[in-house]
Amino acid sequence: MTLFPSCLPHCCCLTRPLSRLNLFSLSSRELKFSTRLCCTSNNNDSFCGKVPTPMLDVVEFPINLKNLSIKELTQLAEEIRSELLSIFKEMKKPSKASLAAVELTVAIHYVFHAPADKILWDVGKQAYAHKILTGRRPLMHTLMQKDGLSGFTDQSESEYDPFGAGHGCNSISAGLGMALARDMKGKHERIVTIISNETTMAGQVYEAMSNAGYMDLDMIVILNDSHHSLHPKVDDDFKTSISALSSTLSKLQSSKSFRKFREVAKGVTKRIGRGMHVWAAKVDEFARGLIGPPGSTLFEELGLYYIGPVDGHNIEDLISVLQEVASLDSMGPVLIHVITEENKEENHHSQENEIIERRSEGLTDSPQLGHKVLPRAYSDCFVESLLMEANGDRDIVMVIAGMEMDPSFCLFREKFPDRFFDLGMAEQHAVTFSAGLSCGGLKPFCVISSAFLQRAYDQIVHDVDRQNIPVRFVITSAGLVGSNGPVHSGPFDITFMSCLPNMIVMAPSDEDELVAMVASAVQVDDRPICFRYPMGVIARTDKSLSMGIPIEIGKGRVLAKGKDLALLGYGSMVQNCLKARALLSELGIEVTVADARFCKPLDIALLRDLCGNHEFLVTVEEGSIGGFGSHVAQFIALDGRLDGRIKWRPIVLPDNYIEHAAPSEQLTLAGLTGHHIAATVLSLLGRTREALLLMC
Repeated sequence: MTLFPSCLPHCCCLTRPLSRLNLFSLSSRELKFSTRLCCTSNNNDSFCGKVPTPMLDVVEFPINLKNLSIKELTQLAEEIRSELLSIFKEMKKPSKASLAAVELTVAIHYVFHAPADKILWDVGKQAYAHKILTGRRPLMHTLMQKDGLSGFTDQSESEYDPFGAGHGCNSISAGLGMALARDMKGKHERIVTIISNETTMAGQVYEAMSNAGYMDLDMIVILNDSHHSLHPKVDDDFKTSISALSSTLSKLQSSKSFRKFREVAKGVTKRIGRGMHVWAAKVDEFARGLIGPPGSTLFEELGLYYIGPVDGHNIEDLISVLQEVASLDSMGPVLIHVITEENKEENHHSQENEIIERRSEGLTDSPQLGHKVLPRAYSDCFVESLLMEANGDRDIVMVIAGMEMDPSFCLFREKFPDRFFDLGMAEQHAVTFSAGLSCGGLKPFCVISSAFLQRAYDQIVHDVDRQNIPVRFVITSAGLVGSNGPVHSGPFDITFMSCLPNMIVMAPSDEDELVAMVASAVQVDDRPICFRYPMGVIARTDKSLSMGIPIEIGKGRVLAKGKDLALLGYGSMVQNCLKARALLSELGIEVTVADARFCKPLDIALLRDLCGNHEFLVTVEEGSIGGFGSHVAQFIALDGRLDGRIKWRPIVLPDNYIEHAAPSEQLTLAGLTGHHIAATVLSLLGRTREALLLMC
């Protein structure tokens, strides 16, 4: 057995270079040998000087759990929790979701046989203990860093990750597909999906459950309920409790004899007659409703056999229930309701670190942040400006979905609790709900991050844009998002919003422009409008905000004039265009920098002026192909500008997903830093050698 000690005499390094390319192309067996540790000096190693973990040290893969006793498994869970706390303390990243799921993870891998059995996690942050137990422990200190482990489950990372976890709510759908494929191919692996409280806010979960109940395929759904309820916002008096009785009943529900008795009873009542069968089914539902917590019969109605609640921190009970369920064949889909407790001692610490991390993302030259000072973010400016507008306009309401509650949003909720609606992961509902609010005479600001707005695109098209309803979309976390990588990045919103016929599409270059765009959105009441802003701190933090002055729709601005070349920036990239201009001015090149402000409608007069007075026009955006630059190209081509002397070049995100890394590293990989923009200009002017020197 190859051991991965958590504390060595010297700090650890890998004997083989671990670029993402060579690491994730390895099989699990190759990964096993490529991650042997050697002794070198590295003061940043997160495993040195930590609490000893003798049990965890002998567990390299899930197969090593099979012969452990309950006492040893309990000790293992404690050591995993200790390891996670140490790792995330060093990395200053939140860990509470994975801390809550440690015992559940141990029990799952004890009972089931991954990777033959397929274990699908709905939310990546719950799967960190899973990563530790599946051969990735030596690399956990690289989590969400460049060339390191993903913060989510990832098929390219490990054969123990049969499906990638993204925003949530996909595991049951994917698991059901795997279950059907298994049966059609005559295989026998078990399918286990783990969902969370937050997941149950999304409609896809219920669509998948309903389909699973109809198809009656064997699969196991585990609801990891860390809020002690089937609903995320209930009073403490109604929280689901765990007792000796509930534990006994859960074991009874999961037992093979009880399940078989229930199936036999169903068959008998069917033979007696339909009336008797319906009556018996109602009695069964009523009796099981008395056993389970409020809301448990919902899963029964969807066709899943409900078991629970089960104490998610009692490994013996978890294993007992999981073993019974695993032994059942041809019994259809089962839902096990597991109650877990997030580590309350870590809550405040984790939330603060998560806020600091989120707000430090997104800028190329952001300063080092102190742990006790929360930097001012774009979200702060947005909420402050919206509060100023809402003070004078009672029709303004705020709808948020698809994201964790940012502290800045709490300010609006505290000031206007009756005008604030947090809809959790229900992005599709949020969009159509906002359309309904607008039809009722209100002015909804629908706040959804770029990555999650994609899930509601059908509603944006049919329920908003096609009907020309004035919903105001606030697109957060636009562009690259640092350590959250491609799962939460937002490169596509410029493209998919600007192709809609009625949509106004704009982006602020700094906090002043953001405030002005909030004011502009309040004034637009005849069509939908959207604006995006990046994750991270604002461009300038030393200014107090004042009431916004609306911008003329479709009107850009020139920030600096030059004669040699024009840079037309969109959104946050305007700041990098200004940095490029400063670099080029030292080389005697005079550059015009313009802030487009709008992707749709374009400022036609500004474009004609830039094309008429410059030999080159370069558009710069933190978005995918098909966005702002494509709209510019479409216009200047139809306007005949490309037939003359003007030469147009776009700078966009590359046509591939950029993996997790620090924000500055991601922008470098994307070629969107000020240095990259300046080098592009030098190349266009034929000064290739200087361009290369600039990038050294």
